Amino acid sequence: MPIKNPDMISQYSTHLVFADREMTPNLGPILDERLIVKSVLIAYTPNLVENAKRLKTIYNAHKIKAELLPIEPAFEISGIVSDLKNLVKEIPYEQLAINISCASKMYTLSVFKAFENTPAGLYYLLPNDQFKWIQPNGLAEFNLADNLQLEEFLHAYGIEQIEAVKLTPSQANFANGLVNAIQKIILKQNALSTYQLFSTHFARGKPLKLILHNEHYYLNEINSHSRIKADLLVGFLRKLHNQNILGLSIRDNEISPIPEKEGWKRTFFEGGWLEYYTYRAVLELKAEIPKLKDVAFGVKLQRENAYDEADVLFVANNQLFIVECKTGANVNVNLHLQRLDSLKKRLGGTTAHGLLVMTEDIGANLNKANLLNVGVIDGKQLTDLKEHLKNWILNEISHTSQRKE
Repeated sequence: MPIKNPDMISQYSTHLVFADREMTPNLGPILDERLIVKSVLIAYTPNLVENAKRLKTIYNAHKIKAELLPIEPAFEISGIVSDLKNLVKEIPYEQLAINISCASKMYTLSVFKAFENTPAGLYYLLPNDQFKWIQPNGLAEFNLADNLQLEEFLHAYGIEQIEAVKLTPSQANFANGLVNAIQKIILKQNALSTYQLFSTHFARGKPLKLILHNEHYYLNEINSHSRIKADLLVGFLRKLHNQNILGLSIRDNEISPIPEKEGWKRTFFEGGWLEYYTYRAVLELKAEIPKLKDVAFGVKLQRENAYDEADVLFVANNQLFIVECKTGANVNVNLHLQRLDSLKKRLGGTTAHGLLVMTEDIGANLNKANLLNVGVIDGKQLTDLKEHLKNWILNEISHTSQRKE
């Protein structure tokens, strides 16, 4: 639906924002081309100078002028009103719009006292990414354009170095071949425990031998009564061998995987496959979810001397989505849920979203996940991972967004 009075929106060429630890409410509106912002005044208190500088850097990168304006914490509305009017004394009110999304309560009240019933525009951003005018009356709210890219988003929250995994064509062939085999053979046959027993041995260089006896394969010895699906595992290994993904030693009635020399391949067999499987599914969903942008996996992050890692990161609806992937029965699910909750707030503020993808059953830990507002896709759902991912992403967006006008 077209926005009412577009000429009135475009008249506000200068915007005043208040720096805050939450960055996105000050980015989305300014970067939306429909508002035609030419310059920004960034008011900041001494404790938020770095946040203000990061805002300025991003505005400038989008060819928008920006000026840093220090303000002191104040407790008298009359004094704040005077300071605010002084900050914008060179700007005609007809050209001034003020974003109160990140203003403190005192500054919000003071903005109203100073500019209510003047030609200045007043607005704020709802948590659902809806832009809402307070003044003037009659302007429709609208959902902001999806302008924020992943790297820019992370820089806004203070991440200085970002390094994501980039696969070469040969590495991508290996990754896709392994994931396809896991998806079509292991997951469809509910044989994750079988795969994990193999992958743990294989990744750590431990010997693994499959012995044929009476037309069935056994692990290591024919008297083994383990629940491993050895016949299925042999079919899986033969498929990988035929695609040159791993080597097999085949003699008489025994089959053994040949140890893998390359460390990154061993890591991929043990747990990296789930990370790539998830990344690939999110990439495919970009064609189905227009709001979904800029996907990366195996991301290493640095802020000063602090380091973080994230398995899969993407931006949707100008908000950060973080997916962590965990394999194996010894995963401390409670610890990973707490870490993911902390990571999403650290990297993306209060509007960030977190999801744990795991090979085991979430069980009683689902209550903790719900309490932390962290999504979960567990081993029972991995066969239909893409569909579960799609439902989770759309559900998270629907809770924080309405359809674009």
